[in-house]
Amino acid sequence: MRVMQYARLSLSALVVLGFAACGKDTGPSEFDPQGTTADIAEAQYAFVSPQAESYAAVGTDISTVLNGAPVVASSAALASPRPSAASAAYARQLVRLLPGDGPRIQASVAAIPSEVLGTTFVWDETTDVYTASELSGAPSNGVRFVLYAIDPLTLRPAEPVVEVGYVDVIDQSTSTTIAFRVKVVGGSVVYLDYGVSASGSESGGTITVSGFAFNGNARADFTLKNSVSQSSGGLLLSLDYQLSVPSRDVSLDWTATFANISDSEVAVTLDLVINGPNGTVRLVGTYGATGGTFTVKVNGSLFATVSLEGSSAVITGANGASLTADEEQTLQTILDYFDQSLMAFTDLLAPIS
Repeated sequence: MRVMQYARLSLSALVVLGFAACGKDTGPSEFDPQGTTADIAEAQYAFVSPQAESYAAVGTDISTVLNGAPVVASSAALASPRPSAASAAYARQLVRLLPGDGPRIQASVAAIPSEVLGTTFVWDETTDVYTASELSGAPSNGVRFVLYAIDPLTLRPAEPVVEVGYVDVIDQSTSTTIAFRVKVVGGSVVYLDYGVSASGSESGGTITVSGFAFNGNARADFTLKNSVSQSSGGLLLSLDYQLSVPSRDVSLDWTATFANISDSEVAVTLDLVINGPNGTVRLVGTYGATGGTFTVKVNGSLFATVSLEGSSAVITGANGASLTADEEQTLQTILDYFDQSLMAFTDLLAPIS
């Protein structure tokens, strides 16, 4: 038995995001912890590039220029750890997309201001904000922002500025659906290409983020579908996520439901699977404000149990056995990955919440 403080923090983020599987419970006959850790690392590295880093750093600046239109920002945070204390914010953020009189997503607030369509924005070193330029190339139904190298200390564009690429934000909204496409480009390479769409009715709504990330070598394809519905007990959120890394034949699939959403509580039921040539890892359980319990299986057999209570997590191997250092590292890597991913999607939705 081993008590690990980090697991409490990571699992809280994991549960709030609700990574779950499609009921898969089969895989290779052997489990390679180091190989699984490397598979997860490859999924993370797909989101790491100077262009994605720049886009993450200036996401708030872009939203400000567009008057708070629901532009997706900070996608590169999928590769950047954030404090787990904000993990429950994801569920509450989805709720904030809905007006107070019911779960309806309003597409009318989505449009990029017509006066800036077709405009390329550049960084002004005097005012440290984006300003309109006379440069051509921006999409007629969207805008372009030039991206620059980022100062690692300030996490702002380093000055004098050095261009590393650009991001196009394309408005594809209709009278009933919020829809944007975002492309981050450097030279002739597309490093990030994804869309965000949201639609709703009197009784619910759906928000989908879907696309790919590429670092010049590895590519990850992802889709996260968030469904919001009204029940007798309040709002209910259902999440369905799929991520794959074709070069390693690895997939991460999950579903989850959120209930009892408040400032102090999010009750979550989740089921997640990581499946690849190095083994299949599945985690199933429930989590709430006072704690939770998860069962971890590897290739269909019990691997460990995780009990959360107070400020600690107790991880116990099958039949009470201790985990090896590699096995513990793999579990930590899985939990850390989902922790980071949760905060990334929180950022993705931030401009429209």
